[in-house]
Amino acid sequence: MIRKTDFRLKLSFLAVLAAGVLFTVARLALLVLNWDFFSVLSGAEIFSAFLNGLRFDFSVIALFMGPVLFLLNLPVRGRGWVKFWTVVLFAELIFAAGFLIGDLIYFPKVNRHIAEEIVQVANDWGYVLKYMLTQVWLPLIILLGGFAWAARAFCCYTDKHFQANRYGKIRTGEILFLILLLIFLGIRGHIGRGKSIGVADVYNYASSPAGAALTLNGAFTAYQVGRKGAMEISNTFPVEKALELTQKRFVASDETVPDENYPLMRQAQPEKNPLAKGYNVMIVLLEGWHPYYVDGLSGQDFGATPVFDDILKNGVNFTNAYAAGLRSIFGFAAVFAGVPLVPGLPMFGYGLELTAFSPMPKHFSQAGYYTFFAQTSHRDSYRLCALASYLGVKDSYGWEDIPERLKYKDRAPFGYDYDALMFAADKIKNRQEKNFMGMVFTGITHEPFASTLPQFDKYPYDSWEHGFLNTLSFADWSIGEFLKRAKEDGWFDNTIFVFVADHTSGGPADDSLKNHFRIPLVIYAPKLFKGQEANQIVSQLDLIPTLYRLTGLTPAYTAFGRDMFDTSFKRVALVSEGVNLGLITQDGEMRHSGGKILSATPGMDTEKAEEVLLSLDKAAYTLLKENRWYKPQETGDGR
Repeated sequence: MIRKTDFRLKLSFLAVLAAGVLFTVARLALLVLNWDFFSVLSGAEIFSAFLNGLRFDFSVIALFMGPVLFLLNLPVRGRGWVKFWTVVLFAELIFAAGFLIGDLIYFPKVNRHIAEEIVQVANDWGYVLKYMLTQVWLPLIILLGGFAWAARAFCCYTDKHFQANRYGKIRTGEILFLILLLIFLGIRGHIGRGKSIGVADVYNYASSPAGAALTLNGAFTAYQVGRKGAMEISNTFPVEKALELTQKRFVASDETVPDENYPLMRQAQPEKNPLAKGYNVMIVLLEGWHPYYVDGLSGQDFGATPVFDDILKNGVNFTNAYAAGLRSIFGFAAVFAGVPLVPGLPMFGYGLELTAFSPMPKHFSQAGYYTFFAQTSHRDSYRLCALASYLGVKDSYGWEDIPERLKYKDRAPFGYDYDALMFAADKIKNRQEKNFMGMVFTGITHEPFASTLPQFDKYPYDSWEHGFLNTLSFADWSIGEFLKRAKEDGWFDNTIFVFVADHTSGGPADDSLKNHFRIPLVIYAPKLFKGQEANQIVSQLDLIPTLYRLTGLTPAYTAFGRDMFDTSFKRVALVSEGVNLGLITQDGEMRHSGGKILSATPGMDTEKAEEVLLSLDKAAYTLLKENRWYKPQETGDGR
């Protein structure tokens, strides 16, 4: 029993209680603010999420507050010792509150907690600090002010009521042992055997993505992923069968596998029809474009994309195209490297690149193309410039390299599409090589949305959607100006343009995988293709095989996809949704934890769909983990 004189024990108990209340209030706020998402849960499931969520809450609390509580209760006399560790406890509580608030802001964007993003944010503190000081400065001041007031108030309380504990050695040892035991049990999250509780364990207590999301908290998921750069895995599908099924799916009938130790690396015979040989390739990766806001895809009347709507009419419009993930790095990895970022692996740019990848840009360079990459954001953003160079581009550029060409109203945090596209046009015009392969990653449609030019401020900046539509209008105009330059400079007719979103943003209140992952994807080459709609399921991961076919390149390569024009098999799209994976087929969609099916479209052949999903996941994980994804060739490509 805690006596009145046990000042430090009472303080420790109150600190843990306060932390527990903080996490529970955050969970309640998550439920209330995202009721549309959680409305599928029954009362019993919500109660279970709050109850079992304490396991994950106290795991984080024990991990970070436990050592401080242990030090606080050491037999050191004096108010100074207590004051110092109490201030540390307050700082941890304030930091936790700030983090949970950030998670509440982030959650509705992708319907999941912060996870692998923490790895990227940790390497982009410049942007984080700038965002905090310019976009959320008022809540930051309130939070820091509250911390200063609380710390001062407690110091005064300690001066007035502090009583030194007078324990014997035995009781002191018992107290410290009890604290260590509680820390150990709290971190583990259970008493039984096995590892400490992890993200994947949430499905021991929840049976749906909504239930899992309500049970977890952002601090736990961010720590679990941040400490090792990857999620846990629970896929027990047989490796050999997974590799066999995946090879059959992706290796076309006219391709050979030169090395059986690299079962997805294949090579086509020289193209008999040289129609597309000598064509340039220009990829424009569109930041956060959702089909809902593109009138030519949704049938809406937003009026923000007249240029892109015309491209859709005159290009090959893939109406069933899907992103590989929900963040930009997933789109970049899929489009530029053909790599799926499945759970259990480090993030691309944070360890995964130690594996040898098929270097698509280098293959074009070796074929005599000038290759380049440009992004509107800073060079170190997501490390994309470094990754592009790693994959073999000759030149890579970021905001620091791109001149500002217009007088903009606001300074955009992720740069301006027009400037980057005009910069790319200059590089193309001044190239020495006959052909080129380039990629521009846009950024103006990334929030926080900046006002660009007066004519594009059609809406007040009073909502996410209005801000997005204003910047989307500017992005669409920028594409139009880029195509004008292509015609003026004489390289439009022999260029294959690929316009593809990196992921979606916004859109209807629909929790389906199709809504979250469907993206605009169009191949635009009026001299090569007539305007048409292609309704087969395709993915960003299918782009590399498609581009090799179109340009007649025949290197040995690895990509987790197949030529988008090939309809000789049942196509699917594998998507990564944080902790979970998803599979989109012509018959419906399935969400899977790796251990069990979470949801599936009624009437879907769930047994077959699960086999496909698990085999794809296991094949990707195994080959990337064992560095059997791609074998660098004698020409020196890869690592």
